[in-house]
Amino acid sequence: MWPRNEKQASLIDLAKTISKEIEGTAAEHDRNGTFPTEHYDFMRNQGYLRASVPKEQGGEGHGLSDITLAQYEIGKGCGATAVSVGMHHMVIGSESEALAWPGKIRDRIFREVVKDGAIANNIASEPDLGSPRGGGRPITILEKTDDGKWLLNGRKTFSTLSPVMTYAITLAAVEDGTGDIARVAVRMDSAGVSIDETWDSMSMRASGSHDVIFSDVIVTEQDFVSRSNPSKPLSRSPNGAAWFPLLLSAANLGIAHAARDYAVDFAVNRKPTGSAGTISKIPYVREQGARMESMMLVARRSLFSCAEDWEENPNERKHILPEVSITKVRCIETAIAVTDLAMRIVGGVGLERSRPLERYFRDVRGAIANPPIEARALEQLASHILDGHES
Repeated sequence: MWPRNEKQASLIDLAKTISKEIEGTAAEHDRNGTFPTEHYDFMRNQGYLRASVPKEQGGEGHGLSDITLAQYEIGKGCGATAVSVGMHHMVIGSESEALAWPGKIRDRIFREVVKDGAIANNIASEPDLGSPRGGGRPITILEKTDDGKWLLNGRKTFSTLSPVMTYAITLAAVEDGTGDIARVAVRMDSAGVSIDETWDSMSMRASGSHDVIFSDVIVTEQDFVSRSNPSKPLSRSPNGAAWFPLLLSAANLGIAHAARDYAVDFAVNRKPTGSAGTISKIPYVREQGARMESMMLVARRSLFSCAEDWEENPNERKHILPEVSITKVRCIETAIAVTDLAMRIVGGVGLERSRPLERYFRDVRGAIANPPIEARALEQLASHILDGHES
């Protein structure tokens, strides 16, 4: 059972404090499509933004298992905030694990996270490219200048956290004849960086996932996080690969938990006119409630165990990765199913905008589009069992 130790228990307590603090304004920001800057101010002041930075670099040193438990709790309070801050921890935590960046960039960004509460996220998607995981060359480009620097130009979509992001780890095509693709660490306060407030979605409305525009933004060689050629694929370590899918799963299961709690509270207190008791005594309601609970029990244990296995078995991560992918898919399926059952228990009033259930119902559906999508996860698992390796 979790928490396993005092360190985890302390972080879970902090996450519960954060969840309670942000819950009160979650509905307002969702309704208005505004970004909850105050949520991030609170998390910064509480030290949560540095939770995944290694202790030797001034952070709290929490690994994937700890952060997964925390994200589950924060998801109960505000799903959009949980998913979004999870992307920050994905960047910091996965790099703490993979050590893939140049040391100077890692030290610089980690130092700012600890000292100033800096926030980072990867931005890669584009209006025409979609997700780069599906292949294709970015339209966002880096062109070299006469003085040895680079100019970055382009537009990125789905740029979650854009209103508070300090560093945008940006995917771009290197236009120097090599065919390379690079990721560069761009400060959002750099000249030529702007935000086009395009985000108006059914789901995760308070995530600030606007377009980011780069217009002749100066980039130096010291800002390159990585550079590679798609025609010469490198053997990649799996380290860091579990952070995004498992933290996304945790936030969405947290949302589903909130929906479950709302439906249960509704059932034990709802007494229709003329009825001898509450609807919690109706066989159909009891059955749906049990279905919700059984799904949550299985998904939660699967998620927490997967995160723990990943962290404790670094030499086996290549073999655990297909489990990570399918865990994400099944957790999101569970979150959708649980919010659906909660809506069935509550009935038509659950659709009212004045109640949080319809927000939970909408928010969990956004994760269907987040990688790995089901087709990719199933192919990865099939390759693992039929070909003896991940695709």
